[in-house]
Amino acid sequence: MTTALLVAVMVVLYSFQSLFLKLFSSSRSAGEDTSTVFSISYGAFAGIATLLVSGFHFAPSPVTWACGLINAVVLLLYNLAMIKASKGGSYSFQMIMCLFGGITVPMVYNALFMGERLSALQFAAIGLMLVSFVLMNLRGLSLRGSSKSFLPWCVLIFVTNGLYSILLNTQQAKMAGAQRNEMIVLTFLGMSILSAVIQLVRDKSVLTGGFRMSRKSLIYLLACCLSATIACHLVLYVLTLVDATVLFTIDNGGVLVLSVLYSCFLFHEKLTPVQIAGIVLATGSIVMLSF
Repeated sequence: MTTALLVAVMVVLYSFQSLFLKLFSSSRSAGEDTSTVFSISYGAFAGIATLLVSGFHFAPSPVTWACGLINAVVLLLYNLAMIKASKGGSYSFQMIMCLFGGITVPMVYNALFMGERLSALQFAAIGLMLVSFVLMNLRGLSLRGSSKSFLPWCVLIFVTNGLYSILLNTQQAKMAGAQRNEMIVLTFLGMSILSAVIQLVRDKSVLTGGFRMSRKSLIYLLACCLSATIACHLVLYVLTLVDATVLFTIDNGGVLVLSVLYSCFLFHEKLTPVQIAGIVLATGSIVMLSF
């Protein structure tokens, strides 16, 4: 029961990350750089907050150094691919590639290299979840008018979202659940520093002007960073209690369901019958994976 509660809180927190990021983006004026400001702020917040909470204890093993720094690059590439893909084609298709990658890539890796075995019921539940992703994103799902680079960026999203999960799980498995704080610091602070260096080379004006924002934008940004940081700590802990494939399936599906519901109740977007069917399937999948 405690594990189920932790997973539920983790999903809600990740959905808050998406919600507050949307509110932060909407509160910014057109033309203002949102993605770079968020990447630097989010990474720095998660890394520094983790160091503060741990009393600045930082003693990563070689395994954690390797997994953390590689994951920092993976997270940076994921953010870049999400930005580039959003400008070149269907957001629905982009999200399906993201969600499918977050489930299927770790599932294959865990089965081949981590000795993870799923039951027939769990496989069926994961299949239902993947179908629900398509149904909830069916509206607007088209490649018509996409740029030539759209599909390659979507493939990169698919791969990096899966690799991010694999590296988190691998580090926790190799270290028997230890050095979670070090892993978070290396991943997120590393990503923040890399983002800042790249932006400094490209256009350093963003590093000064981009961080000027209204009080409302700042509140949304801080709420987003806080939700994401706590959620990341939870996911690393829960990985020691739940099969990684099951956890990431529930996480991706739960966040998508809540995001669709937020759109309906907070932003007054109307749900289609197909989306409702997708929500029902996703909910059924989560219930099946809970057994």
